[in-house]
Amino acid sequence: MKCKRCGKELKPGDKFCMNCGAKVEKAEIPAGLKNDQGLKNIKQNTAAKKKSKIPVIAAVLAVIVLAAAAAAGGLLLLPEYQRQKVVSEIEKLQIPEYTEQADSLEDQWRSTGILDLSEKNDLIHELKDIKTEAENFQECKEDVEHLENEKETYNLDEVKYSAYVEALTACETAINEDRASEALALYDQAEQAREDLISANDAYIQERMELYESLDLENADADVKAGYEENMKTLDSLESAENGKDYAAFKEAFAKMDATVYMYIEPENPLSVSVQQVDASDFPKVKLYLQILNSDTGEVPEDLESSFFYINKKDANAQYIKETVTAVNQLNEQEALKVDMVADVSDSMSGSPMAEAQSIMKNFVNSVQFQAGDMVEMTAFSNGVYLEKEFTSDPDTLIAAINDLHTDNMTSLYDALYTAVGRAASQTGARCVIAFTDGLDNYSQCSADDVINLANRYHIPVFIIGIGDADYSGVKELAEQTGGKYYNSQDVYGIEGIYDEIYRMEKELYLLEYEDTSGAEITDQADIQVGYRSLEYGGECEYVYTPNTLLSVDADVLYTDGPEAVVEKYMKNFDDAMTNMDFSYIEDCLLPGSSIYEDQKAYVQRGIEEQLDSYEIVKAEYSDENNCIVTTRETYYVRVQGEPLQLMTQECRYQVVKNGGDWKMSAFAGDIHVLSRIDQ
Repeated sequence: MKCKRCGKELKPGDKFCMNCGAKVEKAEIPAGLKNDQGLKNIKQNTAAKKKSKIPVIAAVLAVIVLAAAAAAGGLLLLPEYQRQKVVSEIEKLQIPEYTEQADSLEDQWRSTGILDLSEKNDLIHELKDIKTEAENFQECKEDVEHLENEKETYNLDEVKYSAYVEALTACETAINEDRASEALALYDQAEQAREDLISANDAYIQERMELYESLDLENADADVKAGYEENMKTLDSLESAENGKDYAAFKEAFAKMDATVYMYIEPENPLSVSVQQVDASDFPKVKLYLQILNSDTGEVPEDLESSFFYINKKDANAQYIKETVTAVNQLNEQEALKVDMVADVSDSMSGSPMAEAQSIMKNFVNSVQFQAGDMVEMTAFSNGVYLEKEFTSDPDTLIAAINDLHTDNMTSLYDALYTAVGRAASQTGARCVIAFTDGLDNYSQCSADDVINLANRYHIPVFIIGIGDADYSGVKELAEQTGGKYYNSQDVYGIEGIYDEIYRMEKELYLLEYEDTSGAEITDQADIQVGYRSLEYGGECEYVYTPNTLLSVDADVLYTDGPEAVVEKYMKNFDDAMTNMDFSYIEDCLLPGSSIYEDQKAYVQRGIEEQLDSYEIVKAEYSDENNCIVTTRETYYVRVQGEPLQLMTQECRYQVVKNGGDWKMSAFAGDIHVLSRIDQ
């Protein structure tokens, strides 16, 4: 059997032509041929033609006489019989909407007189129309079920496929809710969407085939050329298939071809691609946060297809090896953003500047996508740095903290930025610092370079908003060197617009996830190429990074064995040992009788309150299989009796030895290097 529209051969049971999408019309079987009895009747009729026609004429006359006799009574009974038959057929279909319509016509029927034959005939016609609609709805249910089962076979053009699925789902919903008339109308829309999808798929196939045929692979590697030839054979066979186009197979074949020749496709629009942040807290799984812009317009292209992203990483032989991209999302409403919001509360902010700043910050908090997992921390600064509210997804507590801000004394801008960068870096996901100030730093212990180095170490962009007309050249350079940006509140769109722009920039980042299969350690430097290549867009960048991972004390452990694991356990338990003056918290991490064992046993009795805030295992250096030096960066809140609370970051080197199969810390490998002390 062939399709009436395109002539393609159909398979038994097909309801729709897989080539053109036309609905397959059922062939009508003459009533007399539906069974053997019908064939027998035909034979008997043929034989009867050979006999005398006199008995036939007599029979016809008899029927005419009887009909005339019964006409008067039969004329009155026929409409009632027709009504009962149609109503019975409607009720059998059990479709509430049409049963109710039939009941309404039944009420009208009962109000007619015995001789109102014209009105009764009209009602019968209406009942027959209802029956036809009910049968159409029943057929619609079967067709939609069939279309639902095979919809994936049409999934090629993503935009038209989404429209088709949406239309089909709307029809299914109406069917399930017994909204029959609406379902029939929606079915027509779904059918039109399917035809549009088929046309779009065919155009897509033609466009892709023309693209592949035009590629210049003269300088391509042998394996690329071989893969190209093999994929073209597959595509040619799919195009020439007699039973219609298998769009799902085309999609799979296109993906294979793209993976083979993506570097040789010239895109219509060039892209600027840059890595803004790296999150390796779940190493070897790595998250890259990419800023992607259309080079011609400066706009962020939305909804880039994940299959066209790629990443290559240099191996030990300095050759780029392709890694597998496991997921791609745009942050907006998909991935969480962590923002450390830094507020200047120095004395010069008193009065209307602080009132304006509080209003702006509250508006910003109200625009944050907390429902997507966003979190905000509130840090303030004057003489010292104050953690007003830790990272939270509760806007009410943040607004309460903003309302409670009060001004005082000097400006410790760099100390505040250094603290905020460290706090943000210990969070997972996309992170940034947004700060505003009305004056230059005049009280910090940290320098601008300290902030820049820390921000670049952990890939945290710093955005700074200057209030007033002071010389901000220093902080402008700081912001730009961290991957952030400097703004002045006197810009034409105002400070509220600046906050919105910063937030939008961060939420428009693309998150690319991949698993490092190179065998590298988390402390090893990575040299990567990352980019996007399709018919419409294309661009890439090279990026070198060390996946320095700063972990919050509340984070899951990063190491489960080896010398790094025992040092990590020691750090996590150390503040409990200090606060409780209880050596047992760290005793099993230390080699009995060693210098560090004796030193720390005495140190925990000194009455110093310490709370670990964050830490990083910087590197592990082995001198042999039983000896290792582990380098760490540790940030503590420290309070010595009679002194103000400080946030202290130090670099430590620990000698770790294998003792009876277990790794134990045996000594400090050199002096502890204090990197920063910031008054709180």
